[in-house]
Amino acid sequence: MPANHNFRSEQLLTLIGQQLVYQQQLCEIIELLDGCELVLQVLESKSSIQANQYGEGHRAVPVTLTLSVFDGEGELHPELVIAGLEPLLTLK
Repeated sequence: MPANHNFRSEQLLTLIGQQLVYQQQLCEIIELLDGCELVLQVLESKSSIQANQYGEGHRAVPVTLTLSVFDGEGELHPELVIAGLEPLLTLK
């Protein structure tokens, strides 16, 4: 569904480095993907084991999650609104 907002990519990039609580975990936004999705890194001491090309786990890496910028109605995702990040997107 198309977004109801006309955010430019420069505005979305201002979210990188911001922190929010998502799925009851403190996260930091570390990347913006092309499909209007944010990559979140969990800041708590959890980690996951990253597998090599053979499927063998050898190193611990931070847990990452993806969060769509917009919900199914084309509105800014509620988690971003709750975190107070909406004003960052409306600044010109």
